[in-house]
Amino acid sequence: MDGSEDKPREASDMPVPVSDKLLRIQRDIGIALCSSSNLLTSLERLLETTLNIGFIDCGGIYFVDEDTGEIYLVMQKNLSEKFIRRNSHYRSDSTQHEVLERGLVFYGPTFDFTDNIPDDPFTNSMRGCGVIPISYGGNVIGSLNVASHSHDALPLEIQDSLEAIGAQIGGFIARIRSEMILEKRQKDLQSLFDSIEDLFFVIDMNGHIIDANKKTLDRLGYALEEFCRLGPFGLHSEKDRGKVMEAIKEVREKNHASFSIPLLTKAGLSIPVEVKVTPGKWNGKDAYFSICRDISDREYAEHMLKKEKDKLQNYLDIVGVIILAVDRDQNVISINRKGCRMFGLPESDIIGKKWYCLGFSEEFSEQGRKAFPKIMDGDTNVMEYSESGIVTGTGDERIIAWHTVVLGDNEGGITGLLCSGEDVTEFRNAEAALKSSEEKYRVVFNGSLDGITIHERDSYRLLDINDRGCEMSGYSREEVMGRTAEDIKQGKALYSLEQITWLIDTASENGFANAEWQARKKNGELFWTDVRARSATIGGKERVIITIHDITERKDAEKALLEVEMMRKKEIHHRIKNNLQIICSLLDLCCMEFDDTAVVQAFMDSQNRVMSMSLIHEELYQSKDMESINFADYIQKLSAELISSYSVDKDIELELNVEDVFLRMDTAIPLGIIINELITNSLKHAFKERSGKIYIDLHYGDENKFILIVTDNGIGFPEDIDYKKSTSLGLQLLNTLVDQIGGAITMDRTAGTAFTIVFDEKGSI
Repeated sequence: MDGSEDKPREASDMPVPVSDKLLRIQRDIGIALCSSSNLLTSLERLLETTLNIGFIDCGGIYFVDEDTGEIYLVMQKNLSEKFIRRNSHYRSDSTQHEVLERGLVFYGPTFDFTDNIPDDPFTNSMRGCGVIPISYGGNVIGSLNVASHSHDALPLEIQDSLEAIGAQIGGFIARIRSEMILEKRQKDLQSLFDSIEDLFFVIDMNGHIIDANKKTLDRLGYALEEFCRLGPFGLHSEKDRGKVMEAIKEVREKNHASFSIPLLTKAGLSIPVEVKVTPGKWNGKDAYFSICRDISDREYAEHMLKKEKDKLQNYLDIVGVIILAVDRDQNVISINRKGCRMFGLPESDIIGKKWYCLGFSEEFSEQGRKAFPKIMDGDTNVMEYSESGIVTGTGDERIIAWHTVVLGDNEGGITGLLCSGEDVTEFRNAEAALKSSEEKYRVVFNGSLDGITIHERDSYRLLDINDRGCEMSGYSREEVMGRTAEDIKQGKALYSLEQITWLIDTASENGFANAEWQARKKNGELFWTDVRARSATIGGKERVIITIHDITERKDAEKALLEVEMMRKKEIHHRIKNNLQIICSLLDLCCMEFDDTAVVQAFMDSQNRVMSMSLIHEELYQSKDMESINFADYIQKLSAELISSYSVDKDIELELNVEDVFLRMDTAIPLGIIINELITNSLKHAFKERSGKIYIDLHYGDENKFILIVTDNGIGFPEDIDYKKSTSLGLQLLNTLVDQIGGAITMDRTAGTAFTIVFDEKGSI
């Protein structure tokens, strides 16, 4: 000691009273907190002020995650990199968390509090430390951690200062964190908003468009600023302005509306949509949400059903919607089983009855009777989409959404209407319930017409599902929330684990994924879906949003139409074959009227040519695709028929070496007649004796060519006849048909007669 303790202190060396020091600290802290609204900037200035108190040379501020209880370092001063790497995060079951949870201040050696000490000079030289909880509303929301490299213990006045800081900043940090959480939730909402597959935009109470999701802007081709300047009228053509006015009037009177009306893209294309308008809150203000469903596919399906209504009755009877057709006099001419059950009447009591006498509301019946003449005159937009209340056969009142298309004849005239009615009672009731909700997130999420699920990227865990998703799957929200890959593997999901992992992985990598799959409900029922996945940031974390659209009815319609088309083609080939066989019979009868051998032979040749075409249509009728035939089978039948016809008094041997070659009708018919002419020519002229042999070879050649060889071991083709310039009808027909199939023909007289034809068929099977 140097005796300095005995010297009197100068006035300037006198300690500042504790109360004055605390007041000064509170003033400095207040200035630091008020100088910026940014949380991190404020925390940085707060730490700088804290380190100026004295004795303390490093420190950090930690936050407690209110959802997980984990502790994270959010701001530090003068800490080493090794220390930060090892002590920037504490789990909810750590000793540090237990200390904070008690809400008590801790002072003591650093090693008593930190059990994860890195081996570096900075940390090894740390001596005393302090952990001061930061509280708000009775809950610990963080801590102020400080340390000294010069003192083993922090003096009492330093402790008082630190605790004053902890007490002062709790409210500020809680407020800034709330603002950050609010901002994060707004970003989450925007991500969900932009992931909805429907066209979704927001209109304020003055009729101005104030926001739109990405699907709307991409589909219509506008930037957001351009779209907002359009206003509701700018979205529709001039002829639809009246309908727009009616829709606006309905919204103002009823505070909601549902209708169908085409939207115009920036390029002027018309997109038919089904619109649902509901009220809600947007940025704290009253607004209307407009959800538009593109119904182009449905209109196309209805158009196809209109053409095939008589052939699709079986399909109509199994669909889950009402289907009825009405003639020009408003009489019901067709109705499916669903419609009969809904109206509570047998089909015999409905057919021939006026449609408006089936149980519709008076208002809808009156409106429909007035609109019907306009529709018959060509105004097809009058009742394209409408809704009505009906009283079912059990006395229940249901709301039915009707889609109406006109039925036409071959001359373009309108013969009636085809109406499909879907029971939307539960959907409309759900709309009414949503009116009172001001939660934009849930309005968008549960207001979707499709199922929506949200998943973690890595674990595939299901984080959320909307009401439509539960309805489609048959599972309740409680049954599927938190579902893992292992649960999916056990079959407890709409799709297999392989499908879900592919969908989520592809969306994570490319931002988007799409597939059409059959899904399995909880009860085992299968149905077709269009599945779309998008990568999105929700809650600051990367998620995948999956949208599920039920396309079962569209798939059933496509399948039914395909079956009808196959039956139509089958019937055509069958009738052509029968007609050709009738022609063969008529030629046979005609030749019996003549004694002239040449005339009889001409009739016989014509009969065989017709028979060769008839066999083609018979093969097409029996084929699976109605488009091509196996020519090997055809040659077998044709050659057998010809030998049976021409070689009554001759012993003719037939040898075939024919590969399975599939040809379409445009090639098969001329090639069949060519083979008919070559075999007939051999049978008529090659064999003066009673025996002989005909050899037929058909195989694939080089460069996708086909090679046909017809050979006989007869007397040979006459030297004085040019087969390419002959006046014979058979040879002229032979050369014409070879040109028709784009082939080349050569003849060899070396041993008997051999004709070789090389041809190809573009697009052949």
